[in-house]
Amino acid sequence: MQLDFEEIKKLIPQRFPFIMIDKVLEVEPDNYAISIKNISGNDILFLGHFPEKAIMPGVAILEAMAQTAIVLFAAENNPSESQAPHFGKGATPLPPTLEKGSNTLPPTLEKGGEGGFSDEKKGDNKNPIYFLGSVKARFFHPVVPGDQLKIKVVNVKSLPNGAFVSAEAFVDDKKISEAELVFSVINE
Repeated sequence: MQLDFEEIKKLIPQRFPFIMIDKVLEVEPDNYAISIKNISGNDILFLGHFPEKAIMPGVAILEAMAQTAIVLFAAENNPSESQAPHFGKGATPLPPTLEKGSNTLPPTLEKGGEGGFSDEKKGDNKNPIYFLGSVKARFFHPVVPGDQLKIKVVNVKSLPNGAFVSAEAFVDDKKISEAELVFSVINE
C-alpha cells in the first residue's frame, strides 16, 4: 500500500514544520513500512543546522524513522483511514538487510504479549499519543539538501500498547543510519 502526504497526515499526529516523511512507498501491516523524505535546502531545520553547511540533524532522521513506525501501526489499526491505496505500484524496496525477528529484544520488552495493539485501542475515536521510550542509534554519513532519504522500519515485536522496531535509513544505496526504537501509545 502506498500513501501520499495527505494520507500520511491522517495517520500521524505531527504537523508543519515537523512532518518528516513525504510519502510511504510500501506498508505490509505488522511487518514493515518504507517511506521517503525529500531533503530540501528550504526545510526550516536548516536555518540553524548549520547556516554555513546544511546537514540534516540526526534527531530529525530518528523522527522520520519514528513517524514511519507510527504509519506502520496506524495503517494496521485504522485501515479505513487511508483512501484508495495503491498496492505495489512504483514501490522501490530498500536492500533487504533487516529480517523480521533478527534483533534481540531489550529486557524491558521480554514479557510483552503477541500481536498488535489491544482491541480496546483499535477503532477507538480518541486521538493517540505516541511516546518514544528508548532509542539506540548509529549514524554513518551526513544527509544534505538534494538527498532523498529512504527509511525502512521493521516490526520486531508488537505489544498491546506499543512496539519495538528496527529502522534503517538510506540515501541511494548508502546506509546513513540504523536504530532500534521502542514506543508506546495511549489514547486521549
